[in-house]
Amino acid sequence: MVDFSMYKKSGSPTLNYEVDLLLQQVDILFDTTPTEVLGADDFGTKYDTYLYDTRLSASNLKSIIEQDLTNLNLMGWKPNVEVYLLQGTEQDIAIIQITFAKGIETVQKTYKIS
Repeated sequence: MVDFSMYKKSGSPTLNYEVDLLLQQVDILFDTTPTEVLGADDFGTKYDTYLYDTRLSASNLKSIIEQDLTNLNLMGWKPNVEVYLLQGTEQDIAIIQITFAKGIETVQKTYKIS
């Protein structure tokens, strides 16, 4: 799923830097649940429901996230995903750290799912 402003030729809502475009796509992915995007019913994530699956390990969730990232336009950036599952008193928490690398550049983004 690509935000419409990524390819707009002029105007203020456009992002100019490739890294910003990349992180915007990932933010949209993590902030969207399936059926929220008209015409792309399968786009989005349901990672929070995985926290209730006691059989799911950090490596399983990592594989799911890596698969979801392959559906994005990564523009040549290579993702490295680390998942940390923490046991909470009321609800478990997943910390997802994604590092993107391209050449000598790296950018890191961390997400919390509860």
